[in-house]
Amino acid sequence: MTAMSFEQFFEPLGYLLDPSKRVFWGYVIGALVVASIVTAKSQGYLDLRAQLRSLFSARYWFNRSTSLDYLLLFINGSIRTLLIIPVLGSHLAGAFVVASFLQRNVADPAITSLSWLAVASLFSVTLFVVDDASRFALHRMMHRWEPLWRLHKVHHSASTLTPFTVFRVHPIESICYYARGLFIFSIVAGIFIWLFKGKLTALEIMGVDALGFVFNMAAANLRHSHIYVSFGRFEAHVISPAQHQLHHSLHHNHPNFGSCLAWWDRAANTLTASKGTSVRRFGIDETASRERRKPTSQTASPQL
Repeated sequence: MTAMSFEQFFEPLGYLLDPSKRVFWGYVIGALVVASIVTAKSQGYLDLRAQLRSLFSARYWFNRSTSLDYLLLFINGSIRTLLIIPVLGSHLAGAFVVASFLQRNVADPAITSLSWLAVASLFSVTLFVVDDASRFALHRMMHRWEPLWRLHKVHHSASTLTPFTVFRVHPIESICYYARGLFIFSIVAGIFIWLFKGKLTALEIMGVDALGFVFNMAAANLRHSHIYVSFGRFEAHVISPAQHQLHHSLHHNHPNFGSCLAWWDRAANTLTASKGTSVRRFGIDETASRERRKPTSQTASPQL
């Protein structure tokens, strides 16, 4: 392994300092605060010492399940750096390809009447919604189509959920999700570059799209955890950590495919609210038949 490839292999260690990554330290701290509040509320008292013992439990962070999370974090990080980006290209490059195509083949609209704030807001919201819808579509396909399920079940095989479980994906699934993100960003950003020329920008916080930043700060890391956080009636619109844990549950039929917005699950009748539910174990029932992963009329949620 060369010096450069060695450095690239350990690049994921920098994710804790990168606001574009789910495990950025600021997002983790935000999740810990929410987890502490939820735990104290459920127990009726605040016991910081007990919470800290639980948080830093070696059995939770280091076991057979989590070891694969960490291994795939580094393997997929290396594949992304050394193969995916060089072959598929960057998101920004894809956007300029789309914009150039539109400029050559379609009349130039040159919309200049909107302020930069209006353009930035419209772009951020459009990209967030379209990207979220595409994540739902691919995720649902991962469960419904057997060849893709064989890849995706690597993620669902986790019996312990930690914030690093988000990186526990088969390398081919990682390529699929990168290609999805590249396609969506290229199309949306390319159209906006074509429409608004030099005005294109996004609403950002710490160099990250503002809506994505808010989502990650809103306890996104608790999606892969054992802290059951419900959003109550808001679960009709936003997927809560508890709903995603139901998705990973060994005893539920993998509902709630959405990443952030619940609208797509509601339309597909795959939304399940967390009210009145609980999760005892995570993982996959290897003896279950393929019928278990097919949508049924029973996936309708409790009333939100």
